[in-house]
Amino acid sequence: MSRIGRDFTTRFLPVAGVTLLLCIAIGAASAQMATPNAKAMARRTALLKLDGDGAKVIGQLTKALGDKDPLVARTAARLLGRCGKSALPALDKALASPDTQVRRIACAGLATIGADAVESLARALADENPLVRQAAVLALARIPANARIVELLTEAGKDTTTVVSDAAIRALASSFTILDKTPLPKAGWKFRTDPERVGEDGKWFAADFDDAAWDDIEIEAAWQSFGHDFTGWSWYRRTIDLPALDKAGRVEMLFEGVDESAWLWINGQYIGVHDIGPSGWDKPFRL
Repeated sequence: MSRIGRDFTTRFLPVAGVTLLLCIAIGAASAQMATPNAKAMARRTALLKLDGDGAKVIGQLTKALGDKDPLVARTAARLLGRCGKSALPALDKALASPDTQVRRIACAGLATIGADAVESLARALADENPLVRQAAVLALARIPANARIVELLTEAGKDTTTVVSDAAIRALASSFTILDKTPLPKAGWKFRTDPERVGEDGKWFAADFDDAAWDDIEIEAAWQSFGHDFTGWSWYRRTIDLPALDKAGRVEMLFEGVDESAWLWINGQYIGVHDIGPSGWDKPFRL
């Protein structure tokens, strides 16, 4: 098999391998949800009896989105998700609801509309509530992938909230046929601390940079365990051979955790950054 050389130069503070246990409670009762009264339940029942998906039905459901009782508004949002493309303007309106669950339900409904709802879901990705942003990611994942969806999911993968970024990373992985996976080798890395932060100006990322005098080190462990009593900026370099994949449309670098920031160069070309502060030490990200 022919092989292509790749020089991966990374600057980051490493941690041991991290396994993330993600526990999410979805659909907890809203603080504004009160015990349903008889009148509210009657309004909800009337919505459930509506037949069809025509303009009249959508109009009634749209009006019910503003109902003062959360159960009624949520029922309206759910039923709009069954009305097809003609309900797109109403579901757009639902994304502005003050009720978090209505906005989440609207995202699920938009997923059933498909590609025409992508820009609506793009707006939902900017929602202040991470659970709504997560719902938007899950909705995008249900729509056949295109360049715009990949762009949106890639950006969502950088979200500072794990429930959003993790969902986006998983969605991206399922959007492609994976031709090959190459794990980063644990050993064989070259390492140098950069207390004066001169490495970037010195082009330590260049593919032809001579790192023969650098120390040997492994990843998946703190550099202190290799005798480097230092806190600050440091650089890692390594050359990795990848198989020639003629049909590959994209290549991604997936990190399960970097303590706490990372800048990546490949073959001397700057690829991207993961830098969200101290909370970023265990956040997965891809570039």
